[in-house]
Amino acid sequence: MKQKFLTFIIAFAIWIVFAGKITSDVLIIGVGAGLITTVFFHNMLLRSINHPKGWFNYFRVLLVVIVFIPVFFYEVLVAALKVSRHVIEKKPSFCPGIVKVKTKLTNITAITILANLITLTPGTLTLDFDIAERAYYIHWIDVRTREEVEARKEIIEQFEKWLEVIFR
Repeated sequence: MKQKFLTFIIAFAIWIVFAGKITSDVLIIGVGAGLITTVFFHNMLLRSINHPKGWFNYFRVLLVVIVFIPVFFYEVLVAALKVSRHVIEKKPSFCPGIVKVKTKLTNITAITILANLITLTPGTLTLDFDIAERAYYIHWIDVRTREEVEARKEIIEQFEKWLEVIFR
């Protein structure tokens, strides 16, 4: 029950912050959105509370995520600059292709987040994920190598390390 109440309070507070004003209609819709969020997501949002380390683990994960966000933006910026360089070249020097990259991640949420991080990074797009092999099929705008180990190092290794820490 405590977990459901905290989920509702967090969802309602986020609603109020993003609404930008407090009126009766914003409050009514916020309560509704908070209740819907609570019903469907209370087990996901605060599941770290049930972890053996309790609240400590929840705040550890939150801290790691806060530290990871600038790292992700840096990687996006570097990738965007590489793609921009290809856009302004007179004679294109890139070699697009599809590569297969295996992951060490086992948590389904981490695997999904990694797929989204790959897609959000300019120059790469996650096309498919093979559950049996735990491998992504990624369209890469500038394939530098067809070797799986090297492609893994270039595309997903930096994100995978962070996700292993977050989801352990």
